[in-house]
Amino acid sequence: MVKRFRSMTYPYIAWIIAIIVVPMLLIVLYAFTTSGNSVLTFQFTFENFARFVTDKVFMDVLLRSLYIALITTLICVALGYPIAYVIAQRGGRSNTILILLITMPTWVNMLVRTYAWMGILQDEGIFNTILSWFGIGPVSMIHTSFAVILGMVYNFIPFMILQIHTSLAKMDKSLLEAANDLGATPVQAFLRVTLPLSLPGVISCPQCRASSFRSFSAADSTSSSATSLKRSSSPLATGTSARPSRSSWRSSS
Repeated sequence: MVKRFRSMTYPYIAWIIAIIVVPMLLIVLYAFTTSGNSVLTFQFTFENFARFVTDKVFMDVLLRSLYIALITTLICVALGYPIAYVIAQRGGRSNTILILLITMPTWVNMLVRTYAWMGILQDEGIFNTILSWFGIGPVSMIHTSFAVILGMVYNFIPFMILQIHTSLAKMDKSLLEAANDLGATPVQAFLRVTLPLSLPGVISCPQCRASSFRSFSAADSTSSSATSLKRSSSPLATGTSARPSRSSWRSSS
């Protein structure tokens, strides 16, 4: 029986190797090589790392990506924790329905959701159309960091909510009863019991932090000049996510 179940994992292992391992190895190859000549296709070099440290374009991308990732994570925690707390306090069928509503947006591809936000935030989009009914606007948002952060918070907040909800749901409720018996107010019980026990759910949520950094830096890296860095280079900012070829990346420098 064990061998039978082990054989069922082989397709998944092959899929992981093809989709994750091989691309990562190619990234490592590209990082340590440069275009060679007609005889030797690749040449080993540290030039790419030297350019990353010395070129202002790459450092600006890194710093701005870290900034966007930090802001996105803080907003996800600030919004996700109260939502997860309310869901955890609910029981039975309502809890299941609320979790379902949180996870439903993730059933749609992230790129589709991002382009949906583009339609909402663009100058002729739904948001500005509603504002025009009240004689306001149009408000330009599609080429701003606000639009990038808004789209990333929308994409990643479900992961934060689910992680925090898991920690809150597993918490021993008798600890709160003990705190009440000892005279603790609801605020004191939350600060001294609930919050410390739920922090592992916040800390152990790398999906929001790493994905927000990776998504913005990947989109931001599509800029191949210092001029393009003046605008937020993400699908919500530029309307494109096309990555230039390796040769065009080098030629742009």
